[in-house]
Amino acid sequence: MVSPVSEERRLDIIEREVPLSGFTTWNVGGPARYFCEPESLEQLRQAMTFADEFELETEFLGNGSNLLVPDEGFDGLAVRLGPSFGNVENDGNLIKASAGTPLYKLADVANKAGSSCFNFLTGIPGTVGGGLVMNAGAFGSEISDYLANLTYLDPPGEVHEVSQEDIRYNYRSSPFQGTSDKIILEAEFELNQDESQPDMSEILELRREKFPYSNPSAGSVFKNPTEAEMTAGQLLDEVGAKGFSVGDAAVSHQHANFILNKGHATAKNIQKAIDILRDRVYKEFGVTLVTEIVVI
Repeated sequence: MVSPVSEERRLDIIEREVPLSGFTTWNVGGPARYFCEPESLEQLRQAMTFADEFELETEFLGNGSNLLVPDEGFDGLAVRLGPSFGNVENDGNLIKASAGTPLYKLADVANKAGSSCFNFLTGIPGTVGGGLVMNAGAFGSEISDYLANLTYLDPPGEVHEVSQEDIRYNYRSSPFQGTSDKIILEAEFELNQDESQPDMSEILELRREKFPYSNPSAGSVFKNPTEAEMTAGQLLDEVGAKGFSVGDAAVSHQHANFILNKGHATAKNIQKAIDILRDRVYKEFGVTLVTEIVVI
């Protein structure tokens, strides 16, 4: 049973009942029982100790670009790394980036160092930490392709460094998903100077042509199934998903794997749409779609 946390024992960095809708790209979700935006490793350690002491579930928000927070909120500690965790620097053929660094900033620094290897991340509204947790990718590339090593924090507060070879990365997944036992702090990447990807502006234009940006969304809802020849978007298109809606949660007419918030969608609307669409695809093709977004 979760112990009640007295006001006297709460840390100054911990806030109460903070709405999470403003921290997700879907703009939905209720309040977090506790919220913290640490600006240093020590503050992050304090927040983790706080969560451990009072047996609180912990959720890291990143940029909130792949999260569905329930309407009733989150009865735990929500953590969003502060701006001080957004540092990135280039040293020869290496780039070191803190977990809170926006993905577009990683691509920009790589470009200035003469490499286009991270251009595929252009337009993905996430952070380096979140990208490494989800193994973010596009246009045939994944962020783990260029990872040299990373450091993470464990619950006792110890910092560990591991190399890419010691991490089991798969398509849109990593050992860091679904756990707060390994909190990514920063990562070091090797630049591929020989790789030539389209310019960042060109990739952004391609994204605008292919994906909807007119309404709040969380990007692709489902992962592409490995057991099918069609992508998740194609499967959804085949079952008539485009234009389908539950309340203000509507599937984009432009891309069937995007669920948009048309104004006043609730998390319940979005979840119901996800369940119905998954069921349609299974009945038609025998394929069970797995969500790429994280449902708290």
